[in-house]
Amino acid sequence: MTADRTIGVAVAVVSRCSPTGQREFLVGRRAADAVDGPGLDEFPGGKIEPGETPAEAAARECLEEAGLRVRVGEVLDRAEGTCKAGPIEVWFLAASPTEDQSPAPPFAWLTVDKLAGLSFPDTNRAVLAKLREDHGGS
Repeated sequence: MTADRTIGVAVAVVSRCSPTGQREFLVGRRAADAVDGPGLDEFPGGKIEPGETPAEAAARECLEEAGLRVRVGEVLDRAEGTCKAGPIEVWFLAASPTEDQSPAPPFAWLTVDKLAGLSFPDTNRAVLAKLREDHGGS
């Protein structure tokens, strides 16, 4: 991978209505030895493989990382950034679980007000602001 080639990344912003009626989002924490952003919080996602759409990649990554099958919807945001491999374009896609099950660690369901206290990559700034605006978080 050369630094002049932009890497496509798809992120599933998975939300559900909790048993108490609150909107919750699927969030995990990167391992301390992760290549990019060790210890940062994240929505499930990763590199878009050749021949994959952003929606297909978001669904695949969610299943691989959190063990959840999701239905992917609209694009919430697109952002540009960099990682160790070079420039990236990140697609944030709304998603919802297809069944009610617990995610695999390190992923868990968190309410929107809990997101403000977490440390996400800079490329997540706009989508986090949108979630707080749309779902009443601080």
